[in-house]
Amino acid sequence: MPVENELFINRVREYFGDDYENYLKKLEESESHAFFLNTHKASKGDILSIIDFKIWPSEFSDESYYHDCDSIGKSKVYELGLIYPQDVAASLSSAYIDTENIHTVVDMCAAPGGKTIDILNRIKRDVLCIANDYSHSRALTLSSNLERLGFSNVIITNKNTKELSEQLENFADLVILDAPCSGEGMIRKYPEILDTYSINNIHSLATLQKELLDNAYTILKPGGQLIYSTCTYSFEEDEDQVSSFLERYPDIELINIDLESSSKLKGTVKLSPLFNTEGQFFALMRKKGKGEDNSFRMLKPIKEKLVGDFIHENLDLKDFYLYRNNDHYYLSLIPLIDLKKNVLKYGICLGKIINKRFEPSHSLYRADSLLPYFKYSYDLSDDEYQIFVSGNEIKKDMDKHYYLLTYKGYPLGFAKSSNGSLKNKYPKGLRRML
Repeated sequence: MPVENELFINRVREYFGDDYENYLKKLEESESHAFFLNTHKASKGDILSIIDFKIWPSEFSDESYYHDCDSIGKSKVYELGLIYPQDVAASLSSAYIDTENIHTVVDMCAAPGGKTIDILNRIKRDVLCIANDYSHSRALTLSSNLERLGFSNVIITNKNTKELSEQLENFADLVILDAPCSGEGMIRKYPEILDTYSINNIHSLATLQKELLDNAYTILKPGGQLIYSTCTYSFEEDEDQVSSFLERYPDIELINIDLESSSKLKGTVKLSPLFNTEGQFFALMRKKGKGEDNSFRMLKPIKEKLVGDFIHENLDLKDFYLYRNNDHYYLSLIPLIDLKKNVLKYGICLGKIINKRFEPSHSLYRADSLLPYFKYSYDLSDDEYQIFVSGNEIKKDMDKHYYLLTYKGYPLGFAKSSNGSLKNKYPKGLRRML
């Protein structure tokens, strides 16, 4: 796609200097396609053994791969939550965090969920994570992606970040701010970005980013780390934004990332098609000092006989917390804080009571942390897998229970045994034709 937008071309000269012509030539090539492995769920070798399309490794990360699959969303590794499609550069932004003392994570602008998932992957243990997005529709997408990948101890919120910062002052050991931006780094994928490209828009977004960084500072605990990232190249949104933040808050220090890139601010990273990725800028910072655990209002667990009876019948689970929010019941293996309004999900969605009967949810049967506790499960064969994901019943005479259905041991969904069949409970929106 030859670029004809004069404003953008002039700014590219500033961004890339002598390399700007090479960059413009790269824009005429197709965008890269990549994913990272969900090693929170399975080992690298086990995941790679299921992949049945062409892949090749990234030079930046041994858990990110390029691919040539046109329908990756219909692949088994995707449906099982073993991979997450995301550009290599976007995944790289979390590679430099110190994971040792992270117990609480807040992702301020989390949808569609790649940064949240990548961070939780790298931490390699359960932490309390709050994943937020101001857009309700995007927050629903975030919820769906976290569910598919199997993460459990996540509170999903749909809040203004100012409200979030007021509720979570000095809360997080790690804050992720993948800020809304002008999107210059995504032009190969979305060329229509140039249709509305303007300096005014860049300046408006820079003002918003400053506010978001101020809110991130409030949420960040002393001693905590902050990842700031964008998918654009503009100095106003990248280098200048970080420099201004460091000036406003003397107790914030930049953690040097020694990686060859186009960034004009030492220690930060700016990648682009010049590096065989899409565009991404990121910086890692730390708030000086030592954080102490603050006291936050905890969500009050409840008791509900119908729900309790379901848990007792289907899960060998003794210690858990049961919550209710928006007519749905939620389960967590750790206590959760009360974030009041605009909360979409508290941990694992169990289901809801309909006509005095408890109906379990798909989310319950995708949660990796509950896998050892299900009393009734059935591992699908290759043929049964295809039947199940297409929404059809599986002919199987089994005792009458709800069954966790797995494939090669990985949670996929659930079914109810009745009259010699496993009645399919796979959500209609996820089904695909045989």
